[in-house]
Amino acid sequence: MMYGEVGRLADEAMWLSIRQAENAALLAVAIQYAWLDLCVESYRATGAAVRDELGQQARTRRLIQRGVSPSIAAQELRIV
Repeated sequence: MMYGEVGRLADEAMWLSIRQAENAALLAVAIQYAWLDLCVESYRATGAAVRDELGQQARTRRLIQRGVSPSIAAQELRIV
């Protein structure tokens, strides 16, 4: 009876170790996905900021071509 109980406890210890390893692996994967999401989101935000800046430069350039002074054109005013 004693050997059976020791064997059962050894089996439980082994399965507990396996479950802990599985949880650690899942946590590592979750951390990698979170990091990847953070990187992708920052790339998207940077791309949007660059597009906005290029759009503003194009609007300023068009206003200057229409005869608006460069200082007024650079103020990001929407002149219709």
